[in-house]
Amino acid sequence: MKYTIPKDTYKKAKDWAKTLSASEAKERYKVIYPAETVRLPSPRSIDPHRWISTCHYEEAFVVSIPDGRLMTSHMYVITPDNKRIGDLELYDTGYETMALEEPDYYAGTVASLFWGWNFPKPKSRGTHTVFGHWFFDILPRIHLLEKSGITIDKYVLPKLTYPFQYESLKLLGIPFNKIIQVDQTDFHLKAKTLVVPAVPLMIGKCPPWASHYIADQMKNKRKIRKRKGYERIYITREDAEARHVVNEDEVLRYLQTKGFKKIVLTPMTTEEKIEVFASAKVIVAPFGSGSINVAFCDPGASLIELAPVSFVDNYFWKLCCHAGLDYYELLCKVEPQAHVGADNIIVDIGKLDIYLRLNGIVNA
Repeated sequence: MKYTIPKDTYKKAKDWAKTLSASEAKERYKVIYPAETVRLPSPRSIDPHRWISTCHYEEAFVVSIPDGRLMTSHMYVITPDNKRIGDLELYDTGYETMALEEPDYYAGTVASLFWGWNFPKPKSRGTHTVFGHWFFDILPRIHLLEKSGITIDKYVLPKLTYPFQYESLKLLGIPFNKIIQVDQTDFHLKAKTLVVPAVPLMIGKCPPWASHYIADQMKNKRKIRKRKGYERIYITREDAEARHVVNEDEVLRYLQTKGFKKIVLTPMTTEEKIEVFASAKVIVAPFGSGSINVAFCDPGASLIELAPVSFVDNYFWKLCCHAGLDYYELLCKVEPQAHVGADNIIVDIGKLDIYLRLNGIVNA
Protein backbone atom coordinates (compact mmCIF):
# COMPACT_ATOMS: atom_id res chain seq x y z
CA MET A 1 0.00 0.00 0.00
CA LYS A 2 1.22 3.49 -0.87
CA TYR A 3 0.66 6.51 1.36
CA THR A 4 0.49 10.14 0.23
CA ILE A 5 0.71 13.30 2.31
CA PRO A 6 -2.81 14.08 3.61
CA LYS A 7 -4.29 17.35 2.35
CA ASP A 8 -6.76 17.64 5.22
CA THR A 9 -5.44 19.33 8.35
CA TYR A 10 -6.23 20.38 11.86
CA LYS A 11 -5.08 23.98 12.15
CA LYS A 12 -3.78 23.32 15.65
CA ALA A 13 -3.03 20.26 17.77
CA LYS A 14 -5.65 21.56 20.17
CA ASP A 15 -8.28 21.20 17.42
CA TRP A 16 -7.50 17.49 17.13
CA ALA A 17 -7.75 17.12 20.92
CA LYS A 18 -11.22 18.68 20.81
CA THR A 19 -12.44 15.67 18.81
CA LEU A 20 -11.70 13.43 21.82
CA SER A 21 -13.68 12.96 25.02
CA ALA A 22 -12.95 15.54 27.70
CA SER A 23 -10.98 13.09 29.85
CA GLU A 24 -8.88 11.79 26.96
CA ALA A 25 -8.26 15.30 25.61
CA LYS A 26 -6.84 16.31 28.99
CA GLU A 27 -4.47 13.34 28.88
CA ARG A 28 -3.50 13.77 25.23
CA TYR A 29 -3.04 17.55 25.11
CA LYS A 30 -1.00 19.03 27.98
CA VAL A 31 -0.41 22.75 28.32
CA ILE A 32 3.08 23.24 29.74
CA TYR A 33 3.20 27.05 29.61
CA PRO A 34 0.02 29.13 29.16
CA ALA A 35 -0.20 31.85 26.55
CA GLU A 36 1.22 35.18 27.69
CA THR A 37 1.74 38.72 26.47
CA VAL A 38 4.80 40.57 27.75
CA ARG A 39 6.33 43.97 27.14
CA LEU A 40 10.09 43.87 26.69
CA PRO A 41 12.54 46.80 26.92
CA SER A 42 12.97 48.67 23.62
CA PRO A 43 16.37 48.58 21.89
CA ARG A 44 18.77 51.12 23.35
CA SER A 45 19.60 52.63 19.97
CA ILE A 46 19.84 55.96 18.19
CA ASP A 47 18.39 54.36 15.07
CA PRO A 48 14.58 54.18 14.79
CA HIS A 49 13.05 51.14 16.47
CA ARG A 50 11.79 48.68 13.85
CA TRP A 51 9.35 46.64 15.95
CA ILE A 52 6.94 47.04 18.83
CA SER A 53 7.93 46.01 22.34
CA THR A 54 4.79 43.98 23.10
CA CYS A 55 5.27 40.26 22.42
CA HIS A 56 2.60 37.56 22.45
CA TYR A 57 3.38 33.88 22.95
CA GLU A 58 0.84 31.13 22.33
CA GLU A 59 0.59 28.31 24.85
CA ALA A 60 3.38 25.75 24.83
CA PHE A 61 2.02 22.20 24.78
CA VAL A 62 2.81 18.53 24.35
CA VAL A 63 0.43 16.33 22.37
CA SER A 64 0.47 12.52 22.47
CA ILE A 65 -1.20 10.77 19.54
CA PRO A 66 -2.15 7.07 19.59
CA ASP A 67 -1.02 5.38 16.39
CA GLY A 68 0.39 8.72 15.24
CA ARG A 69 2.61 8.92 12.19
CA LEU A 70 5.52 11.01 10.92
CA MET A 71 5.87 11.40 7.16
CA THR A 72 8.82 12.50 5.00
CA SER A 73 11.95 14.28 6.14
CA HIS A 74 9.78 17.32 6.87
CA MET A 75 8.22 15.28 9.68
CA TYR A 76 4.55 15.92 9.05
CA VAL A 77 2.55 14.85 12.08
CA ILE A 78 -0.42 12.67 11.07
CA THR A 79 -3.37 11.82 13.32
CA PRO A 80 -5.20 8.45 13.37
CA ASP A 81 -7.92 9.95 11.14
CA ASN A 82 -5.27 10.79 8.52
CA LYS A 83 -4.97 14.57 8.95
CA ARG A 84 -1.90 16.77 9.34
CA ILE A 85 -1.47 19.04 12.36
CA GLY A 86 -0.71 22.54 11.07
CA ASP A 87 1.01 24.13 14.06
CA LEU A 88 3.62 21.36 14.18
CA GLU A 89 4.86 21.55 10.58
CA LEU A 90 6.58 23.67 7.98
CA TYR A 91 4.61 22.56 4.95
CA ASP A 92 6.17 22.12 1.52
CA THR A 93 3.86 21.64 -1.47
CA GLY A 94 6.62 19.67 -3.18
CA TYR A 95 5.71 16.68 -1.04
CA GLU A 96 2.04 16.57 -2.07
CA THR A 97 2.57 13.92 -4.73
CA MET A 98 5.13 11.83 -2.85
CA ALA A 99 4.05 8.20 -2.36
CA LEU A 100 5.48 6.46 0.69
CA GLU A 101 5.78 2.82 1.65
CA GLU A 102 4.20 1.26 4.74
CA PRO A 103 5.49 2.99 7.90
CA ASP A 104 8.10 1.46 10.17
CA TYR A 105 6.27 0.62 13.39
CA TYR A 106 7.54 1.31 16.92
CA ALA A 107 5.63 -0.35 19.75
CA GLY A 108 6.70 2.21 22.35
CA THR A 109 6.46 5.95 22.93
CA VAL A 110 8.29 7.98 20.30
CA ALA A 111 8.90 11.75 20.54
CA SER A 112 9.56 13.92 17.50
CA LEU A 113 12.08 16.71 18.07
CA PHE A 114 12.25 17.63 14.42
CA TRP A 115 10.73 20.68 12.78
CA GLY A 116 11.33 22.54 9.52
CA TRP A 117 13.03 21.46 6.37
CA ASN A 118 15.44 18.55 6.10
CA PHE A 119 17.10 17.40 2.91
CA PRO A 120 19.34 14.49 3.90
CA LYS A 121 21.63 14.58 0.88
CA PRO A 122 25.34 15.41 0.70
CA LYS A 123 25.90 19.17 1.09
CA SER A 124 22.17 19.76 1.61
CA ARG A 125 21.03 21.80 4.59
CA GLY A 126 18.15 21.67 7.00
CA THR A 127 16.67 23.60 9.89
CA HIS A 128 18.66 21.47 12.32
CA THR A 129 21.96 22.49 10.69
CA VAL A 130 21.33 26.20 11.34
CA PHE A 131 22.94 26.95 14.68
CA GLY A 132 20.22 29.32 15.88
CA HIS A 133 17.31 27.08 14.90
CA TRP A 134 18.95 24.06 16.52
CA PHE A 135 19.43 25.76 19.89
CA PHE A 136 16.16 27.65 20.14
CA ASP A 137 13.58 25.90 17.93
CA ILE A 138 14.60 22.26 18.40
CA LEU A 139 16.42 21.73 21.72
CA PRO A 140 13.87 23.57 23.93
CA ARG A 141 11.29 20.98 22.91
CA ILE A 142 13.19 18.57 25.17
CA HIS A 143 12.20 20.79 28.08
CA LEU A 144 8.51 20.54 27.18
CA LEU A 145 8.79 16.76 27.03
CA GLU A 146 10.46 16.69 30.45
CA LYS A 147 7.77 18.92 31.95
CA SER A 148 5.03 16.70 30.50
CA GLY A 149 6.15 13.75 32.62
CA ILE A 150 5.82 11.36 29.66
CA THR A 151 8.45 8.62 29.52
CA ILE A 152 10.06 8.61 26.06
CA ASP A 153 11.49 5.45 24.50
CA LYS A 154 12.87 7.01 21.32
CA TYR A 155 13.53 10.51 19.97
CA VAL A 156 13.28 11.30 16.25
CA LEU A 157 15.78 13.77 14.82
CA PRO A 158 17.20 14.49 11.37
CA LYS A 159 20.64 13.09 10.62
CA LEU A 160 23.22 14.61 12.96
CA THR A 161 26.22 15.98 11.11
CA TYR A 162 27.76 18.75 13.22
CA PRO A 163 29.73 18.58 16.49
CA PHE A 164 27.47 21.20 18.14
CA GLN A 165 24.50 18.85 17.71
CA TYR A 166 26.18 15.97 19.53
CA GLU A 167 27.71 18.26 22.17
CA SER A 168 24.45 19.99 23.04
CA LEU A 169 22.42 16.75 23.18
CA LYS A 170 25.01 15.33 25.55
CA LEU A 171 24.80 18.43 27.76
CA LEU A 172 21.03 18.03 27.88
CA GLY A 173 21.24 14.35 28.82
CA ILE A 174 19.75 12.74 25.70
CA PRO A 175 21.16 9.19 25.25
CA PHE A 176 22.35 8.66 21.69
CA ASN A 177 21.08 5.08 21.69
CA LYS A 178 17.55 6.48 21.99
CA ILE A 179 17.79 8.64 18.85
CA ILE A 180 16.22 7.66 15.52
CA GLN A 181 18.05 9.65 12.84
CA VAL A 182 16.21 10.46 9.62
CA ASP A 183 18.56 10.07 6.66
CA GLN A 184 16.08 9.82 3.77
CA THR A 185 13.36 12.00 2.27
CA ASP A 186 10.72 9.26 2.13
CA PHE A 187 10.75 8.61 5.86
CA HIS A 188 7.57 7.10 7.31
CA LEU A 189 7.14 6.08 10.95
CA LYS A 190 4.21 4.97 13.06
CA ALA A 191 4.30 4.68 16.84
CA LYS A 192 2.02 3.18 19.44
CA THR A 193 2.18 6.66 20.96
CA LEU A 194 3.65 9.58 19.06
CA VAL A 195 4.54 12.52 21.32
CA VAL A 196 5.13 15.95 19.78
CA PRO A 197 6.01 19.13 21.68
CA ALA A 198 5.17 22.63 20.45
CA VAL A 199 7.69 24.45 18.24
CA PRO A 200 9.06 27.65 19.86
CA LEU A 201 9.16 29.57 16.57
CA MET A 202 5.55 28.67 15.84
CA ILE A 203 4.21 29.91 19.18
CA GLY A 204 5.92 33.29 19.16
CA LYS A 205 9.64 33.04 18.32
CA CYS A 206 12.04 32.83 21.26
CA PRO A 207 9.59 32.48 24.16
CA PRO A 208 11.13 33.23 27.59
CA TRP A 209 10.96 29.61 28.81
CA ALA A 210 13.02 28.39 25.84
CA SER A 211 15.98 30.71 26.42
CA HIS A 212 15.85 30.19 30.19
CA TYR A 213 15.97 26.42 29.71
CA ILE A 214 19.01 26.55 27.43
CA ALA A 215 20.87 28.92 29.76
CA ASP A 216 19.97 26.99 32.90
CA GLN A 217 20.91 23.56 31.59
CA MET A 218 24.06 24.48 29.70
CA LYS A 219 25.45 27.25 31.90
CA ASN A 220 23.76 28.03 35.20
CA LYS A 221 23.61 24.45 36.50
CA ARG A 222 27.24 23.81 35.63
CA LYS A 223 30.55 25.24 36.75
CA ILE A 224 31.74 27.57 34.01
CA ARG A 225 35.31 28.78 33.69
CA LYS A 226 35.47 32.52 32.99
CA ARG A 227 38.16 33.58 30.49
CA LYS A 228 40.24 36.67 31.05
CA GLY A 229 40.68 38.90 28.01
CA TYR A 230 37.26 38.11 26.57
CA GLU A 231 35.34 40.94 28.22
CA ARG A 232 34.92 42.70 24.85
CA ILE A 233 34.47 40.53 21.78
CA TYR A 234 33.65 40.93 18.10
CA ILE A 235 31.95 37.97 16.36
CA THR A 236 33.14 37.66 12.78
CA ARG A 237 31.12 35.99 10.02
CA GLU A 238 34.19 35.16 7.96
CA ASP A 239 33.32 31.48 8.55
CA ALA A 240 29.73 31.90 7.33
CA GLU A 241 28.30 31.36 3.86
CA ALA A 242 26.56 34.73 3.65
CA ARG A 243 25.99 38.13 5.28
CA HIS A 244 29.61 39.15 5.53
CA VAL A 245 30.86 42.51 6.78
CA VAL A 246 32.29 44.22 3.69
CA ASN A 247 34.62 46.55 5.60
CA GLU A 248 35.47 44.14 8.40
CA ASP A 249 39.18 45.01 8.41
CA GLU A 250 38.26 48.63 9.15
CA VAL A 251 35.78 47.58 11.83
CA LEU A 252 38.39 45.39 13.50
CA ARG A 253 41.05 48.10 13.48
CA TYR A 254 38.65 50.43 15.26
CA LEU A 255 37.39 47.86 17.77
CA GLN A 256 40.88 46.69 18.64
CA THR A 257 41.67 50.22 19.82
CA LYS A 258 38.82 49.72 22.30
CA GLY A 259 40.11 46.38 23.58
CA PHE A 260 37.93 44.04 21.52
CA LYS A 261 39.01 40.52 20.59
CA LYS A 262 37.95 38.89 17.30
CA ILE A 263 36.10 35.57 17.72
CA VAL A 264 35.61 32.89 15.05
CA LEU A 265 32.88 30.58 16.37
CA THR A 266 32.90 27.58 14.00
CA PRO A 267 36.11 25.90 15.28
CA MET A 268 35.01 26.27 18.91
CA THR A 269 33.26 23.58 20.92
CA THR A 270 29.93 24.29 22.58
CA GLU A 271 31.70 24.36 25.96
CA GLU A 272 34.18 26.94 24.68
CA LYS A 273 31.42 29.17 23.30
CA ILE A 274 29.61 29.07 26.63
CA GLU A 275 32.79 30.05 28.46
CA VAL A 276 33.59 32.90 26.08
CA PHE A 277 30.13 34.45 26.18
CA ALA A 278 29.86 33.95 29.94
CA SER A 279 33.04 36.03 30.17
CA ALA A 280 31.91 38.80 27.79
CA LYS A 281 30.66 42.19 28.93
CA VAL A 282 30.24 43.76 25.49
CA ILE A 283 29.61 41.92 22.21
CA VAL A 284 29.62 43.49 18.76
CA ALA A 285 28.25 41.13 16.12
CA PRO A 286 26.69 41.20 12.65
CA PHE A 287 23.21 39.68 12.60
CA GLY A 288 23.49 35.90 12.57
CA SER A 289 23.01 32.61 14.41
CA GLY A 290 26.23 33.03 16.38
CA SER A 291 24.49 35.62 18.53
CA ILE A 292 22.30 32.96 20.14
CA ASN A 293 25.26 32.50 22.46
CA VAL A 294 24.29 35.73 24.25
CA ALA A 295 21.96 33.43 26.21
CA PHE A 296 25.11 32.40 28.10
CA CYS A 297 26.13 35.95 29.04
CA ASP A 298 25.77 37.22 32.57
CA PRO A 299 22.96 39.76 33.11
CA GLY A 300 24.13 43.33 32.49
CA ALA A 301 26.24 42.51 29.43
CA SER A 302 25.54 44.30 26.12
CA LEU A 303 25.05 43.25 22.50
CA ILE A 304 25.51 45.75 19.68
CA GLU A 305 24.01 44.05 16.65
CA LEU A 306 25.18 45.19 13.21
CA ALA A 307 21.82 44.82 11.50
CA PRO A 308 21.28 44.97 7.71
CA VAL A 309 18.79 47.72 6.89
CA SER A 310 17.24 45.39 4.27
CA PHE A 311 16.23 42.71 6.78
CA VAL A 312 14.21 42.97 9.99
CA ASP A 313 14.35 40.34 12.72
CA ASN A 314 13.80 40.90 16.44
CA TYR A 315 15.07 37.47 17.50
CA PHE A 316 18.25 38.54 19.25
CA TRP A 317 16.56 41.51 20.89
CA LYS A 318 14.14 39.07 22.51
CA LEU A 319 16.98 36.78 23.54
CA CYS A 320 18.86 39.67 25.12
CA CYS A 321 15.76 40.80 27.01
CA HIS A 322 15.17 37.31 28.40
CA ALA A 323 18.82 37.05 29.50
CA GLY A 324 18.93 40.50 31.11
CA LEU A 325 21.26 42.06 28.52
CA ASP A 326 21.21 45.54 27.02
CA TYR A 327 20.48 45.34 23.29
CA TYR A 328 21.50 47.91 20.67
CA GLU A 329 20.48 47.67 17.01
CA LEU A 330 22.92 49.52 14.75
CA LEU A 331 21.36 49.74 11.27
CA CYS A 332 23.85 49.20 8.46
CA LYS A 333 23.75 49.81 4.72
CA VAL A 334 24.06 46.69 2.62
CA GLU A 335 25.67 45.23 -0.47
CA PRO A 336 22.64 43.42 -2.00
CA GLN A 337 22.80 39.68 -2.67
CA ALA A 338 20.44 37.35 -4.49
CA HIS A 339 18.81 35.73 -1.46
CA VAL A 340 16.64 37.42 1.16
CA GLY A 341 18.56 38.01 4.37
CA ALA A 342 21.93 37.30 2.75
CA ASP A 343 22.95 40.91 1.99
CA ASN A 344 26.48 41.82 3.00
CA ILE A 345 26.81 44.51 5.66
CA ILE A 346 28.63 47.83 5.44
CA VAL A 347 29.39 49.32 8.87
CA ASP A 348 29.61 53.09 9.39
CA ILE A 349 32.61 53.41 11.73
CA GLY A 350 31.57 56.86 12.89
CA LYS A 351 28.16 55.52 13.79
CA LEU A 352 29.68 52.54 15.62
CA ASP A 353 31.83 55.00 17.58
CA ILE A 354 28.70 56.95 18.57
CA TYR A 355 27.02 53.75 19.79
CA LEU A 356 30.01 52.81 21.93
CA ARG A 357 30.43 56.29 23.39
CA LEU A 358 26.96 57.77 23.79
CA ASN A 359 25.52 54.60 25.27
CA GLY A 360 28.30 54.46 27.86
CA ILE A 361 29.67 51.10 26.75
CA VAL A 362 33.11 52.52 26.01
CA ASN A 363 34.20 55.80 27.57
CA ALA A 364 37.48 56.29 25.77
